[in-house]
Amino acid sequence: MKTFCLAAVASLPLAAGDASAALYSDSGYYVPSTPASGSINLWPGSAPGEHPGAIGPEYAMCFTADTPVAKCKDLGVGNVTVPTLTPYLVPHADSAVVVAPGGGYSVLAMVNEGEDIASWLNSIGVSAFVLKYRVPGRPWLPFGGAPLMDAQRAMGLVREMAGGGGKLPGLNASKVGFMGFSAGGHLAGHLNVAWRTRAYPRVDKADAQPCRPDASMMVYPWRSVSQPPVREPPSGASADNVTRDTPPTMLVQAEDDPVHVENALFYWLALKQQGAAPSELHLYPRGGHGYGRCTVKPTNGDEVCTWPDRGARFLQTLGMAPPARG
Repeated sequence: MKTFCLAAVASLPLAAGDASAALYSDSGYYVPSTPASGSINLWPGSAPGEHPGAIGPEYAMCFTADTPVAKCKDLGVGNVTVPTLTPYLVPHADSAVVVAPGGGYSVLAMVNEGEDIASWLNSIGVSAFVLKYRVPGRPWLPFGGAPLMDAQRAMGLVREMAGGGGKLPGLNASKVGFMGFSAGGHLAGHLNVAWRTRAYPRVDKADAQPCRPDASMMVYPWRSVSQPPVREPPSGASADNVTRDTPPTMLVQAEDDPVHVENALFYWLALKQQGAAPSELHLYPRGGHGYGRCTVKPTNGDEVCTWPDRGARFLQTLGMAPPARG
C-alpha cells in the first residue's frame, strides 16, 4: 500500500533547487536554481469567494510513496487558500508563461508540473510564473470556479508588470501565455474560453488588463470535453465553448492516459471546427498521465518525453520564444 507523506505548513516556499541544480541549457539560456524573487500574493486580501475557516491549513506533501517531505523531490501542496505567483525570470526576456500545475483540483504538483516546467521555459528564453491556485474545490462555487478566478487574476498581474511603467519593462504584454497540466490543463482550457469577463468583482488596475492568453498549452488535460468516454457536463467541458477567438493552443496527451486521450483530441477538433487560430495536437502511443517533462518522475513511454521540443517550436513559431540558437 502506498503512503503519501504530509506536513502542515503556514505557507509553502518551494525553492527550485529542491528539484534541479542551476545549469546552462543547450540553447545557451541560464536556468535558475531558485526563483527570481519571492512569491507574489494574487489578492491584496482574502481571495474572492472564500469562506474563512472552511478550508484547513495549507500543507506540503510528497508524491513519491513512503518518502518524507523533507527528503522529497516531487513536492506538492494542498489546502491552498492564499494563491500566489512565483516568478522565474530570464534577463531581457520579452515573453512569459503562467504555469498551472495539476492535481485533480485537490492538490498541486508544484515541482513536477510547476517549478520544473519553469526551468524548461527559462531554458528556451521565456520567463515563467508558477501559479499556486486554490485547491481543493470549494463546494459552494462552480466546478473550477476558484482556479479560474486565480488564473484570470494572474494574467492581469503579469501584464500589469510589463512595459515601461511596470516592474518588468522588457516584458511585452502581448506575449503572455498560459499552460497547465492535468487539472491545470483543464484550467488552461477554461481560461481559453472564459477571458471576456472576470469571474470576480474588479479589485484594482491589474483587473483592467486582458486575461486572454496569447498562447495556450494543455498537457494531458482532464475533464475538458463532453464526448465519451470523458462525458464532462457542459458546465465543465470547456471545449463546448471554444470560438474563433480562442487562443492558439497546443495539446499533448498519450493514448494510454487513464483520464482519456479524447480530452486533447476533441478539444483540438473544436478549435478546428470553430475556425480558431491554428493550433497543434501531439498524441503519443504511451506515456500514461502525470509525467511532466519526464525529469522528476519516470514514465512508460520515451516518445512522449519529446513534447517539450514540440512546445519550444510552438512558442517560437508564435513569436513567444526567441529562435533556437545554433
